[in-house]
Amino acid sequence: MKDMYYRAVIAGDGKNVIITETGWPNLGSAFGGSVPSYENAVKYFINANKWAAEENIEMFYFSSFDETWKIGTEGDVGAYWGIWDKDGNLKYA
Repeated sequence: MKDMYYRAVIAGDGKNVIITETGWPNLGSAFGGSVPSYENAVKYFINANKWAAEENIEMFYFSSFDETWKIGTEGDVGAYWGIWDKDGNLKYA
């Protein structure tokens, strides 16, 4: 994400760059070195927000809630990107 952000900053040539979608699934199949798990999702959330705050970067964390309807279009990880589950329960205490 950092590399892509800095590429966008260069391409934007002075325009404000906002990260509009980032996150990490807690369930589903691994993709290369990306392994969905509760621990990895929490680490990503903390590290992404810490970096954005340190660099004064606007960022929207995606997604607030799990979206079970996405399994068909995004594979088995598609439904598990939320900070809250599909019923509105916070997944990370």
